[in-house]
Amino acid sequence: MVEVTIALTARDAFQGRNSARLAFTASQFECEILLASGAWAANAKDVMEVLRLSARAGTQIRIQAVGPDEAAAIITIAALLRGEALPKAL
Repeated sequence: MVEVTIALTARDAFQGRNSARLAFTASQFECEILLASGAWAANAKDVMEVLRLSARAGTQIRIQAVGPDEAAAIITIAALLRGEALPKAL
């Protein structure tokens, strides 16, 4: 299991299109990916659960991944939540 906590810096990271992009990106990995903010947790591969988090910039988000490609998943999801360009190859 790999876990990292980051400060959400991407504007509107959990709103509409960005939630769909995050869920689509997460579904490309074999591992299980969980996002947590306060008392709320969401399966990163489920767009409705990601939307429910509705965290704003500055919120601390914990990303947990368990599985064969967990390190790559953490790096990619963290980049999305920070509003950074996605890594080209891992």
